[in-house]
Amino acid sequence: MRHFLCASVLFLVCSLSVLVFSVSVFAQDAPKAEIFAGFSYGNYELIPGSSSFTNPDETISGSSSVRLGLYGWNGSVAVNVNRWFSFVTDFSGLYSGSSASNTTKETLICGPSCTETITIVDVASRPKVHNFLFGPQFSYPRGKIRPFAHFLLGMEHLDLTRSENVSSTGVGFISSGALPESAGDNEFAMAIGGGVDYSIKHNLAWRLEADYLTGQGTGQNHVRVSTGLVWRLGK
Repeated sequence: MRHFLCASVLFLVCSLSVLVFSVSVFAQDAPKAEIFAGFSYGNYELIPGSSSFTNPDETISGSSSVRLGLYGWNGSVAVNVNRWFSFVTDFSGLYSGSSASNTTKETLICGPSCTETITIVDVASRPKVHNFLFGPQFSYPRGKIRPFAHFLLGMEHLDLTRSENVSSTGVGFISSGALPESAGDNEFAMAIGGGVDYSIKHNLAWRLEADYLTGQGTGQNHVRVSTGLVWRLGK
């Protein structure tokens, strides 16, 4: 978590530096900056799916990926270069008190009349996900409607409890065991997405946006949807 906070401070300093620079040189036909804050929902892949295969001595029955709905907040600060191009710093936090699991079965042939089946149940519980992202945003203002798209890079911090229960059944024996652990990691994250702003009045708009995210360093796939208010400064 300490590394995540250090990176967050660094990104924030960079964003403020760009903001100060923009006040003197950016175009005057757009807000100097826009601040977004709102509610967010994420559908997160917490455990990747496993593959299935069969050979003469072994059969593995895989399972689909474990996904869980998370709820939280999303905020961003955009510094506008002109009406259509901005630099965006994006923060979000998503949480759930629930758990989800997947099951993998492996059957081994250990002799003419001997087979052993290993069942692995992988459980992910109480995830907390924080993202800190930065990148360009492109807009297309059309009256009260302004669609936009962005490509953001940065860091994801994931906290959750993982447990793996392994049970084995064979000729004359049954065994099982559970291995709980807590995980907290900082990994590369990327977001590709966009949305639309609807102007309520001169300096206030309502936003709806959606992003495809990947993180945790494993190519897992997530979806985040956010909505809330946008305050336009310096217009």
